[in-house]
This record gives sequence, C-alpha cells and structure tokens, in this order.
Amino acid sequence: MKLKHLLLASFLGFSSFLFAQTYTGQVLDSVSKQPIPYAAIQLENTSTGVISNEDGNFSLYLENVDENAQVSISCMGFSPFTISLKDLKAQNGIVYLSEYVNELDTVVISDEKITIDSIIARANRNLKTNYPVAAKQYKIFHRKTSHMDFKDLNFDIDKASGMRKSKLESANKSLDSLSREIKSARMVQFTDYMGTYYVQDSDNRKLKVDKATLLMDKRKDFSLEGVQKKGSEIILKYLDPKKSYKVKSGWFKVEDSLSLSEEFKDQKDEIENQTLDMEYLNNEAFDQLARAQFKEGSFIRQVINPKYYDFELLDLTFFMNDLVYIVKFTPRKSSSKFSGTHYISSTDYGILRTDYQFAEGKRGQKFNLKLILGIKYIENLRNGKVIFSKNAEGTYELKYAYNDA
Repeated sequence: MKLKHLLLASFLGFSSFLFAQTYTGQVLDSVSKQPIPYAAIQLENTSTGVISNEDGNFSLYLENVDENAQVSISCMGFSPFTISLKDLKAQNGIVYLSEYVNELDTVVISDEKITIDSIIARANRNLKTNYPVAAKQYKIFHRKTSHMDFKDLNFDIDKASGMRKSKLESANKSLDSLSREIKSARMVQFTDYMGTYYVQDSDNRKLKVDKATLLMDKRKDFSLEGVQKKGSEIILKYLDPKKSYKVKSGWFKVEDSLSLSEEFKDQKDEIENQTLDMEYLNNEAFDQLARAQFKEGSFIRQVINPKYYDFELLDLTFFMNDLVYIVKFTPRKSSSKFSGTHYISSTDYGILRTDYQFAEGKRGQKFNLKLILGIKYIENLRNGKVIFSKNAEGTYELKYAYNDA
C-alpha cells in the first residue's frame, strides 16, 4: 500500500481592499527553463503564501488584496525575485528565477573555522529559540493519494460446515477471480480537504474543515475495507444465512460465533453510511504536523541528533541572501532508519528544510495479521520533506510538509 501525504500550512493574515482572485503560475529556471519545485511564493509583509509543487506549479488564493501588492518568489540556490500581482497576471503566471552566480566566491572569510560538528551543535542549541512552542493556528490544505498494489494475493475457503463440494468450488472460483481483479485494478483514491487547524498542545487540537473531497472509483474500491466487503459478499452467497459459523481466520471479525445474516446487515449499513471520518482527518493532520515539530522525541529532532546520526557537510548555497549549509545525515545506530539532507542557515542555525527517506537496507513498521486477516504488511518505502519559513517575530514556522509511505 502506498500513501502519499501533502500538507501546505500558511497563515492568512493580510486584509486590504479591492478583490478576491486566484493566481496560478509556474516557477522556472531562467537558463534551463525547467520547473523549480518547492519554491516559496509569498505575499510581501504577510505570512500568506504557498509552495510550488514538483512541476513548479502553484495557486495563490487572495482575498481583498490590491493588484499592485508585491509577491516574493524564493528557492534554495536561486536569487529571490519580486513581482506585483498585476505583472504576474500579465505574464500568465510564469516566473523565472536565476541561480546565484559566483556568490560563493565572495563569502566573507572568518578566522573561525566552521566544522560540521559545530554546525550541528549550534543547530541543536538554537532549537528552542528558533522553534518556540506556542499555541498556533494553521490554515491548511491536505492531500492524500492512496494506492493499493498487492504483491501476492490469494483467497480460498478450505472448508465450511454444511457447504457442498460444488458450492465450495464455485466460491473459490469467485474468490480467485476477485484476487486477479484486485491485482490488475491498481486502485487509487484521493482525499483532499481545506480548513483551519488549531493546536494548543499535544493533547488539545481541533480541525475545522471548510471543504473536503473523496474521489474513488467505487467499481475499483480495493482498499482493505473494500476487499473485505467484496470477499464477504462472495462467501455469504454460498453459506446458509440462518446458521452461525466459528471463524478461524479470514476477513470476518473474530468472535466465538458469527451470524451471517447479522454480518451482512452490518456491512450494508456501514457502506451506506460511509463518510469522511472527522476524527480520522484530525489525527492524520496532527500526525503530519508532529513529524515537523522539534519537541523531545519527535522525528525531526532525532534526525538532527548526533547520538543517532552521522553528519557530513556537502556544500554551500544561498537562500534569501543567507548562506546555507547543505548537510547530509546517515544512520549512526542500527535503530536509526533514515538518511537525507538538512539545509541549515549560517546566521541563526535554523533548519530551513529537511529531506528524508529510508536509508539503504532499512524498513519501517511491520504488521503480521495472517492469523486474523490473512494479511502481512511491511513498510518498505518512506520519504518526504519539511520546509520552514521565518515569520515576523524572527522565529521559524512550518510552511510545507510532504510524506510518501
């Protein structure tokens, strides 16, 4: 199973006069004309902004903003660019950024030798200052794409009391057809929502959804729940609904006995009442934000900890006229699972961006549910990135988080 999570967090705090409009565009390299992903597009003097996607595209929705207002576009390794909303619209939203040229040759030489150990030490020392813990309100857009791709899938009934051999063979033929259909379907499901996320602390949070969309081809609903439903319907077709059966394994709930008529009724009610679960969306948003928090024991705090990871200074770049260290991290302990890259400011040692993925030979969570569901699950893919931006107070806040698992 592959889950993709995309979360764009930005504060909406600018109010002026005139109109509401959506500005769409694309950020390109001025030389190669290739898209620039993860560029920050921000309305100047506000915290309203978005991040370009992997194709360099962006959509900026603004309410009550003068068309002469300025928008700044910035990305790691490129010179920042400022343009008015009016001019942005006139050039069809196309923005070209130029790479820094010879900037690294003009870096001021200091008597102090900066080592990778000192960079990491200062980054850790400044975490509380750069990322203060406070109640926050996020305006978020969250997108999840779910893919169901079974590597191995076989269904069959070994035996069932009271079922004739001919019915058993027919049921297994239907189950075999279902397994082949599932493997070839490549089910995809999209879940989008926009809203406001209020975080007081780790125990108190609230999600207010303004708009939510669930897109799925019902004919190809091969999520675990969908597979359970289709498989159950096949089996119920060949069993006597007036009898109760003891269940050793399979899709059904494990109970002392199972009444098929009640099971079918429960499934029917569940499908008819299927909606987006607000508690699930709330927990999902919280989990995504938690990966980008610097509290003790958090994911990102671990991948900046020299106790668990080794670090190497790869290169230097610039971001918003600030020299930035490009730092590679790899597992130091067998329990450490990730490798990736930190982008660390040379001014205040704030972490501007972190890219991560499972290190070579590493895997994530494992679930062996063969005794209950006949399913074995191993998380063998996880990668993502988190991007932070500086606010008016001079501290950092989450701007973008992406997780692919």
